[in-house]
Amino acid sequence: MKGQMPDWASGLLKTEKQNELSVTWTAPAVSDHGLGQWATASVRWIGPPQESERVLLRMKVAPEAELIWKPHLCPEEGMVVGDSVFRSPAIVFERGMDTFALIPDLRHLGECRPVPHVMDYVRQDRELFYGLAHYEKYGHVYHRLSHRRFPVYPGRELFRFHVVRWEKSGGGRNLIPVSRWLWETFARPAAALPAQSDDLARAMVAALRELEPYAMHAYDWAFRRWGDLVWHEFDMDGAAVGGCVFIVRASQAPGVGMEDRWRERKSIWNQAWFCSLRSAYGYRLWGGIRGDADLVRRANLAKELALSAPRINGWFPSVFRADDQGRWDNGRWGFSDRRPPGHDEYAHLPDMSWTCYWMLKWYRDLEADERLLQYAQSYAERLLTVQDVSGSFPAWIHPVLGYASPFLRHGVGTSVHALLLARLFAMTGNAAYLSAAERAMAFVLRDVMPEGRWEDFETYWSCAAEWEGKRHGVKDSRSGLYNQSTLSMYWTAEAFKELYEATGLASHLAAGEKALAELSLYQAVWNPAYMGIPVLGGFGVMNSDDEWNDARQSLFALTYIGYYGATGKREYAERGLGAMKASFYMMYCPENPLMRQLYERKHPFFGERDFGFEMENAHHGADGDDIVGEFTIFDWGNGAAAASLAELLFRTKLIGEGPYDP
Repeated sequence: MKGQMPDWASGLLKTEKQNELSVTWTAPAVSDHGLGQWATASVRWIGPPQESERVLLRMKVAPEAELIWKPHLCPEEGMVVGDSVFRSPAIVFERGMDTFALIPDLRHLGECRPVPHVMDYVRQDRELFYGLAHYEKYGHVYHRLSHRRFPVYPGRELFRFHVVRWEKSGGGRNLIPVSRWLWETFARPAAALPAQSDDLARAMVAALRELEPYAMHAYDWAFRRWGDLVWHEFDMDGAAVGGCVFIVRASQAPGVGMEDRWRERKSIWNQAWFCSLRSAYGYRLWGGIRGDADLVRRANLAKELALSAPRINGWFPSVFRADDQGRWDNGRWGFSDRRPPGHDEYAHLPDMSWTCYWMLKWYRDLEADERLLQYAQSYAERLLTVQDVSGSFPAWIHPVLGYASPFLRHGVGTSVHALLLARLFAMTGNAAYLSAAERAMAFVLRDVMPEGRWEDFETYWSCAAEWEGKRHGVKDSRSGLYNQSTLSMYWTAEAFKELYEATGLASHLAAGEKALAELSLYQAVWNPAYMGIPVLGGFGVMNSDDEWNDARQSLFALTYIGYYGATGKREYAERGLGAMKASFYMMYCPENPLMRQLYERKHPFFGERDFGFEMENAHHGADGDDIVGEFTIFDWGNGAAAASLAELLFRTKLIGEGPYDP
């Protein structure tokens, strides 16, 4: 069909008459109902030649349709969803039991982008638009339309987009068909993996093995070439401990003369982002497989540091900081400073549960050190005492006074506690842990997922902080959506998978797939030329920031591969492999020649000594000087990615005969 909008689409959208624009619609003769019905709009300029600030096709959305997702929030007039967040771009609505979405034609955009693309939906006006306009970064990080003009000429095709409908998709913010459509339409052709399951798994193992040099760069950088800066070991109460320092700057490269100019006070973290124990799990695994006694030794020192965190009424601190002179022997324990104002003395429960979860993984996978299990169980028993009748857990508690903070008092951080408790049930058989985990995830399923309320500490108390247009617990006024962070989506998908493995209940797996689908909408399904670097498979962070290739993707790789194992769905295997590859896209090394050029342009003193340095993400679009940052975090970036790769290669049964054995 050519020409007019299909009848099914015209019931959803009404195109406003714009004399300068001509819209031609094309729909496939036969729709694949498994992938929905879709039609493609091609928009041309038919007015006189002119200079324009923006060319937007405006549409009214059916009044009974409700917006359920878009890639970025636009809390003020003049803000738009710019194409610097077009990772898996879609503006998604539900009408009754049907789902429909506007999706940019990424193939056309990849071939023709003389002007940036923008889109948005404002619920007060029920107006959806797509088109061309220049925009500027504003705050951290939004996109505001600029007054920059561009030429338009008669007859020229300006842009294309798709409208897709999935009938009877189930409602209830079911984003599975949307994420599937995006992956199969745009990413699947680039995956180039075999169709047969056995061949697919073997191809995945081969692809993962190709990533081993990146892990070796990370360890050589951290423990040898930058070892005096990154790795620190010292005595604590008569015991030897160690770990990789929280953050180092490019300008601290050995020999440059700025080694002592720290970005933040020297510290070692076991927190929900920066987890020394998680990275140490990885180099303990690599060390055991490769017979590298030094890696094993260092990992054991990091384990000892985690176990040395003192308990305060059952809670424990997450950060060990050196003193003002940078000395560890006079350092002190404290809490993460990623927190609301006035919470300096509050313990963040997700930090503690995440650390104890890695203690359990270490105990099960690497070494049955009873201290690990006892430490995690002792904490879990205290955790059970603060579970609310709703099933939720608080985010922050004052460890001495016992007060629970009102911030995120009943939030999705509950999922990481359920993950820990379900794992403890699997290891101990204690039914109290399972009961608490199931009540916790019933809360998430009931009170978080139906409204996409993925609010955690990162959403408001990180670099993308609160401001008058972004407040915790408050929906964005122009879209009716909550601010979201992908980390809590990950916790949720993992917790449901853990419950499925503990109980065999298919309902847990189904709920986990719904959370995973929303997470998937932050994964890049293509490599836009205007980004200037590889991004396919990489992840963003939230709907009020604009990262690509964020370091969290190495965690997500494990989750997708786990869901592939549970369901056999090819999409999850491809997504997991893509995320793992993306975890090394930002590394400075000879295997990444483009990134090497960008690093050396910004840091001309970089050379072979610095191979393995890796910024945590690509933060600001097409400018290479912004893509390449000035710091790296071993326990979030390169070291964490090496740990996930080790787990996929050595602990995950991707092929029938078991993990890869080098």
